[in-house]
Amino acid sequence: MTDTYRARYLPGYLLLVAVPVAATVILLAGLDEPRRAGEGSTATGPSELLPALAVILLVVRLVGAALSRLGQPAVVGEVVAGIVLGPSVLGLLLPDVQEALFPSALLPSLDGLAQLGVVFFMFLVGLELPLDLLRRSGPAAVALAQASTAVPFLCGTAVAAGVLGAYRPEGASSLALVLFVGSAFSITAFPVLSRILGEQRLTRTPLGTLGLATAGIGDVIAWCLLAAVTAVAASASPAPAALSCALVLIYGAVMFLLVRPAFSRLVPRLERAGQPMAAAVMLTTALASAWLTDGIGAHSIFGAFLAGVVMPRNSGVIRKVADRIEGLTNWLMLPVFFAVVGLKLDLPAVGGPRDWAVLVLIVCAASASKIGAVMLFSRWLGRGRREAATLGLMMNCRGVTELIVLQLGLTLGILSQQLFAMLACMALVTTAATGPLLRRLRPDRGRPESNCESMEVQMPTPRHERTT
Repeated sequence: MTDTYRARYLPGYLLLVAVPVAATVILLAGLDEPRRAGEGSTATGPSELLPALAVILLVVRLVGAALSRLGQPAVVGEVVAGIVLGPSVLGLLLPDVQEALFPSALLPSLDGLAQLGVVFFMFLVGLELPLDLLRRSGPAAVALAQASTAVPFLCGTAVAAGVLGAYRPEGASSLALVLFVGSAFSITAFPVLSRILGEQRLTRTPLGTLGLATAGIGDVIAWCLLAAVTAVAASASPAPAALSCALVLIYGAVMFLLVRPAFSRLVPRLERAGQPMAAAVMLTTALASAWLTDGIGAHSIFGAFLAGVVMPRNSGVIRKVADRIEGLTNWLMLPVFFAVVGLKLDLPAVGGPRDWAVLVLIVCAASASKIGAVMLFSRWLGRGRREAATLGLMMNCRGVTELIVLQLGLTLGILSQQLFAMLACMALVTTAATGPLLRRLRPDRGRPESNCESMEVQMPTPRHERTT
């Protein structure tokens, strides 16, 4: 690192990473200890499951295809389809039809299938995380990832502490709400971003590589942070929360130091055994890991993510099995997840002018903190205005990852229905805006990126670009 670069790097790091982290700690001081009333319901899904699934798959695919023609990623159309099937549209226009298609007794069955889809999706997210790219990303990507997490987290905690107290559910703690909203503001959807960049042929450019590395590192930071927030929200006192966080760290170390090398030695046997045995091993690992992290006080999604991260990347049989898991997940389970989110999302609950003003504040604060932090730090490191704006827009993409986080908050009793609807709208708006705004900027893909350190890294071929 040159003296000139260090002179730019250190002050920017202090301003956009260290100061927000310190300010967040100060802001959180004095908030009440976490407490939540446990709740749960059990029900069995009736025979209406099959027609409900047929309707979900048809509507999700049709709406997703329609919005894809308008330049939107498929996830935006799928989220919109879920909203159309829920009380916000179908329930408002044709309540009898909505009740006939999705009776209340059916929701637990749909929710169980959706949660299984989330586990498999997070497993694939971990498997697609480009570890080699993250290792070679350099200080710029690491610092940008920290800034894109620290500043939005501070902004989210400030918004939650200042104006969202009225939306806190009964029994939820202020601390859990503030921490959770901060985490929701800091999320970047690495899988959706990689697909958007692939569609615009930016994946293998230096700027696209830097964006993916930054998003990947930010994902790791955000998931670690969310694991801690989940432990706090699920515990009645600080001691169990601290124990859960420690157990998650120990579990992560075990996965990397023991399970990952064991899988590397197991790959030749899996190659000889074929896809059925490889699928059994991979799915068992994902489900067992999800169960273990759920048992130690985090959530199943963290275990599934870790299981994907420790899987070998250079095995042909693992890639083939992953493609098949991705097909089942994307074609069946995630559409059910979007439908479940839509059934829980009640936009009319965002009622009067005050609620809509809060929604606008949430969207503006989440976007400005993400884009602004990355732009400022990028400019500080010497990148051009257009390149800095492009990086900021990349980090503002939240996608399905954000919806998974919000669903977790609703399940834990941290978010009310109103706040869930507001944050889901924020996720939809920021994701929908990413592709069109990136196309409008259209950075010069052939030009050297700046006088900062470049990142000449060989990118792995994204799974959605492979032919099977």
